[in-house]
This record gives sequence, C-alpha cells and structure tokens, in this order.
Amino acid sequence: MADLAENSPGYANLLTVYSASQLQSLPFENRNINLYGLVADQAGTQITADKALLKTLTLQRPKLTIAHYVDAAMEPVLRPLDPSGIDMDAMEAERDYVWELAQKGLAYRRYILSDQESASMRNYRPVCSLRTDVNARLTRMMDLMESIQDIQAKPFEIVSACVAEFLGRLPDERPHLASFFQKHLVTTTIQ
Repeated sequence: MADLAENSPGYANLLTVYSASQLQSLPFENRNINLYGLVADQAGTQITADKALLKTLTLQRPKLTIAHYVDAAMEPVLRPLDPSGIDMDAMEAERDYVWELAQKGLAYRRYILSDQESASMRNYRPVCSLRTDVNARLTRMMDLMESIQDIQAKPFEIVSACVAEFLGRLPDERPHLASFFQKHLVTTTIQ
C-alpha cells in the first residue's frame, strides 16, 4: 500500500476512506456539504469512471459516493488543523493556514463565476458521511474562519476548490492504480 500511497496518493486516500466505510472500521458523522455545481458534475463523472475502472481491476463494482471523494480530498488538506488545540501560537499558525485556504476558495469562486455555464449550474448539497476526524477538522476550519476578520471566502468554496483539485489529479494517477492492482491482486482460476 505504501507504493500506491507514493505513486497514487489520491486513490490511496480514496480507497482508505471507501474501505473504512464498507468495513465500518472507523466512526463516521453525517454533514451537509455544499458544492459548486461544476464540482458535483465533475465528481459524478469521476465516480462513474472509477466504478468502471475498479470493476475491471477487482471484478467487484464499488459503491462509491461523492462523500468518499469529499472525505478523501479534505483529509490531507485539513490535517494541519487541531480540533482540540487551545495553544494561541499554534492557533495563529492555523489561522494563517486557513487564510491561505480561503484565498484558494476565492480563486475558485472567480473561476466559476468567469464562465457563464459553470456559474449557471445549481449548487449541490448532499449529506456526506465523513470520518469523524475529518468532520472535526472541517468544523475547526469553520471556527477559525469565523475568528478571522474580513475573510471573504465561504467554507463551501474552500471545499469545492479542494475537491476540484483532488478530482483533477486522479486521471494522472489512474495508470499507477491499475499497475498496483495488477501486481497485488491475487486471482484464482478453476481448472
């Protein structure tokens, strides 16, 4: 799995989230997640492609949902945030980090609004089941955003930007994922 994490970190994280949800090995919490319509559309296309690819590679059709992609995309982004942190110096560093995320969210807003078709798409608001630690870090990000004066971005814009970035990297990781499964998947044939 270290090979997959090194060469295909997005898919490694996605498969980790998917496995945890299927095995119910980690606690999950439901959360309403608002996404720009373009991101939701891109996620739907990616889910369809990934279901086909994974069915080909594993001979089983996965039950991937947009929640798996949101969770997988946000976990590495939110990892620097400490939901239980009270140290003021550490919190200031977190606020700086959240400010940078907000700038990414604002840039993504400008990108969406610059294209008439993207801007006219309705936002999508699914209920996503996120790993408890990812959900706690998302709440921390929102709390830190509230503590920063004059912040212009909305949390959903940050999430949309991060998910779009995550989805954009997956096609380049596909060959590594296929190679990983071809090397590590054991099949039996009946003679």
